[in-house]
Amino acid sequence: MDLGEAVVATDGRCALISFATAPIVTGRDNTYVLFITDAALAAVAQSIEWTFTENDQVARVEADGGPEIDYRPAGTGPLGVALRVLDAASAPQASLTLEQFVVLPSSEIEALIASSKDTPGPGVSDPEALRELVNQHCRYYQDAAQIVTEAGNSFREFLFGFAFDGVARRTFAERSAVVKRLAVALDEQPEDFARLAMTGVGATNLRLALLAMGPPQAPATTPLLPWTELPELPPQRAVADEQLRQKLAALSEDQRIDLVNIARFPKSNILACARILASLRDRYFSGAKFADVVEGMSGTRARWITTHFRDGPIAHT
Repeated sequence: MDLGEAVVATDGRCALISFATAPIVTGRDNTYVLFITDAALAAVAQSIEWTFTENDQVARVEADGGPEIDYRPAGTGPLGVALRVLDAASAPQASLTLEQFVVLPSSEIEALIASSKDTPGPGVSDPEALRELVNQHCRYYQDAAQIVTEAGNSFREFLFGFAFDGVARRTFAERSAVVKRLAVALDEQPEDFARLAMTGVGATNLRLALLAMGPPQAPATTPLLPWTELPELPPQRAVADEQLRQKLAALSEDQRIDLVNIARFPKSNILACARILASLRDRYFSGAKFADVVEGMSGTRARWITTHFRDGPIAHT
């Protein structure tokens, strides 16, 4: 899975992934995650030592950290992220280094926010959400929009709306807390996974059941769950949704971990959202261009796709 900017150990035993792809920006938290894929290394790993350097000067050392850490760069220039996997005797068992570059936040966005204070328009009703999308995820939704090869910007703008809605619904910290609760359920409280799966995850507030039914992630060729439409009336929908989430919880642990990771990382989350939106258009409005979906029929088709994404898919009655 392509989750973000990554560096993999030469022996393949572990990998370091950054939520944001460089250049990253000053004054904004970015998350770094270590994946240990080798069972022997995982068995001896007791702590992770993190070292952050800015312009070749040590800016922070976390001597007894875990596999995930947030860092907010203070200045522009080269940023080095180094880690060592330590055993019980604090002896290094593996190490990785990721080199990135830090720039200032987008001046264009700050100017837009400043100029729209008295006349807010689309996208500036929540300045902090707009800052996050443009400064940290711009490349992701721009690249993801390319899965639909048609003229114009309708699909890119449609996808941006879902990303904007997702980051506006929950702060960075709130989204991280959702993932941590899911991780605890995976490891310690599997009976809670179905309940927690009601909550959307990550940058686009992506529901795990819809992700499991959507276009599969390579190298898989079939979805993890069959396409299941929910009743339109809320009482019946609640019962059917519970049944669907129980099927989700019955997937293997590895499958559920993969789903959580896809939804957790902004890059894979936004790409998965783009694929799902395209598949919803193809399933319910086959042959329609996204320009027609967004602009035609007074936006009725766009609203239906939005409903399918947020609450469904919903059976037409």
